[in-house]
Amino acid sequence: MAAISDYFNFDTSLYPASGLCFYVFDNTKTASFVQDCLVPFREAYIATDKLNHIVSHFPTTRKEAISRRLPRNGNVMSGDFGEILSFYMACQIWSPSVNVIPMKWRFKDSKKDASKYTDVILFELHDAGNPSVDDAMFTYEVKTCATGLGDGIYKVHVKPSYKNYKDGKLECTIIEAVFDANKDAVERAAETIPYLLTRCEDENLYDLHKQIYRFREAEKTTYKKVYNAVAIVDSSTLAKQMSRMPGDLLTMHPNVKNVYCIPMDNLQNVYESVYAEMRKQAK
Repeated sequence: MAAISDYFNFDTSLYPASGLCFYVFDNTKTASFVQDCLVPFREAYIATDKLNHIVSHFPTTRKEAISRRLPRNGNVMSGDFGEILSFYMACQIWSPSVNVIPMKWRFKDSKKDASKYTDVILFELHDAGNPSVDDAMFTYEVKTCATGLGDGIYKVHVKPSYKNYKDGKLECTIIEAVFDANKDAVERAAETIPYLLTRCEDENLYDLHKQIYRFREAEKTTYKKVYNAVAIVDSSTLAKQMSRMPGDLLTMHPNVKNVYCIPMDNLQNVYESVYAEMRKQAK
């Protein structure tokens, strides 16, 4: 998409002692942001070449083909928006060295469902035929909160085997992002790679399969693994979110390298506008 840095400002003045990296949305550019999202976000669900092929060979309109692939459920739409936004932020700003960029939303079995396993997974591959220790995997666990933050408390588990860091704490999008990013490091990223390989086989994506195959568990040459967390929140909730972030959150989850927070004014209106215009304009 267009330079995403045009819409988000890296702000070091916000909660400087928190250890979080803040990228603040410039709400004066909301209208142009929505328009600039239409093709890149649609591309996350279906490639332009495939879309053009469908319209040319089947009795369906471009608008129908696009609409059938977009979520309507509010929670799924919110989650997808946050993940796809983070995907482009990662590719352009956070991990610009990546060159293997699977769009997992194309692999959904149903538009009613969230994408499976790690939210965003990207790779830096130097030579698929010659694995290198300089190759890298970057994961991003994304949590989006577009509505008011309630006063719910995470369940306190009784069984020792079920106890976890969240037990008894007030609900907080930042806690959830970091906690689940740690799951990526412990188990979920390793589960995501065979899933991607299987979907590439299903879709005949030979080149992407060859690139991802280098990162399979059986590969003996190690590579760098960088696990990240992203919390995308409505700006009106930011102060409450930060007040609930425990001081030991980052030290207790050392596997998580970076934690990004993206506050956006009227977040729900923004993502709903993006999806409504994708359906309407069918670009």
